[in-house]
Amino acid sequence: MKTSFGVCIPNFGNNLSPKAVSAIATQAEEMEYDSVWITDHLLLPSSQRYPYGKIFETLATMAYVAALTERVKIGSSVIVLTMRETVQVAKSLATIDVLSGGRVIAGLGAGWCEEEFQNVGMNFQNRGKRFDESILLMKKLWNGGEISFQGRYYKIVSGVFEPKPVQLSGIPIWVGGNSERALQRALNLAEGWHFTGIPLNLLDQRLAGKNIPQNFVLSGRVTVDFTGKSPKIVKTRAGEERSIISGDVEEVVEQIGEYLERGISYFAVYFGDKTADKYIKDMELFEEEVIPGYV
Repeated sequence: MKTSFGVCIPNFGNNLSPKAVSAIATQAEEMEYDSVWITDHLLLPSSQRYPYGKIFETLATMAYVAALTERVKIGSSVIVLTMRETVQVAKSLATIDVLSGGRVIAGLGAGWCEEEFQNVGMNFQNRGKRFDESILLMKKLWNGGEISFQGRYYKIVSGVFEPKPVQLSGIPIWVGGNSERALQRALNLAEGWHFTGIPLNLLDQRLAGKNIPQNFVLSGRVTVDFTGKSPKIVKTRAGEERSIISGDVEEVVEQIGEYLERGISYFAVYFGDKTADKYIKDMELFEEEVIPGYV
């Protein structure tokens, strides 16, 4: 499968601004990155204020970026679907897909922050079962026309869903998450798996013994730091380990290669919380010195 590289739009963090989102999205298209990616959270508790407390809403930002661009795919990395109403998300994504000419990738996740679920009045405990059903419902809706659906959490009787997405097979769904359950859910229900900074040893565990279909996309959201020392492992507030791809150009190329050796074919690259001009400089360096070795 062809190796593709996208850019995570910093729609969150200390340097958040409309100008930064616009500049980075348009530069990503001009540099011929394959895609741009938008992060999602709604109402995190104050204990989780950084980096996602200050954030532009995902679906609105995707629509905004779609209007600024003509070619790049527009992905979500990832929408916490179980904090939202499924039909509304399906309608919004289908609308963006139509308006953008078929450029949406739906990265969807079950969520991890119980306090955030409480803040928006959604059940955290049954999110896995609701997530599975929501994916099935979205796929049904994206077939278009008159829809009926009977599930445990959703019941639709002769609902009309039009227009359906432009993409003939529907909007591709990539399930986000680093867990064994997330990968298995992706294999069962979706077109791809989208992890975040998973360390190589844990990635090996996840992929061991798995029968990965030929057209199934293994994708990773990765942070690249050209100023740091390699290798670098950090821990999230939830206690999970994350690998930062760091070092000089040669070291970054080597680390990307280690993921490629394991079958990862799609990368959504985040360059850190920095001003737009510095972010774009890293995008340029990555495009000029890293990507040519793989495409």
